[in-house]
Amino acid sequence: FRAVGVDLSDPAARAPVGEATEDLDVGFLLSNAGAALPGPFLDSDLQAQRAILRLNTAAHLGLTHHFGERLARRGRGGIVLVSALGAEYGVPYMAHTAATKAYVATLGAGLHVELAKHGVHVTVLHPGPTRTPVMAELGLDPAKLPIPPMAPDDCAREALRALARNRARCIPGRINRV
Repeated sequence: FRAVGVDLSDPAARAPVGEATEDLDVGFLLSNAGAALPGPFLDSDLQAQRAILRLNTAAHLGLTHHFGERLARRGRGGIVLVSALGAEYGVPYMAHTAATKAYVATLGAGLHVELAKHGVHVTVLHPGPTRTPVMAELGLDPAKLPIPPMAPDDCAREALRALARNRARCIPGRINRV
């Protein structure tokens, strides 16, 4: 186990991650970089939205490119890219965030096919509400949500099961799939 502290919204972050893992036989990438800036789109700070754009898209792009190359050379491995349930349809008052997560979903769907010939499985995880500290940061009360939030370990278990079965996408939780 090795931890590397980097700001994934910074395009230069890939270099220290690559250097820190150079000597490891990495077989799996879970790319879960992301943040949100909820509220009315026109009231939001454009610079803050650009930072969210870099984190929610470029971080996944850089990490997936770097580790995808390594996994392809290795001839096997897996990548889970974390998108969001709202990525397909957009979410009012989180329109920009949903759009960035749509990028992740599209990237993963294409790579699912493209990297398969190298023995690399790619699954896009589309979680709905999940009991994490982000809920409080977004000002959400789990008791008032229309869909009960999932436990993070249940969400992760379903994602790993989908990856093992080489599924292109995973929507965890029966209620979320309905």
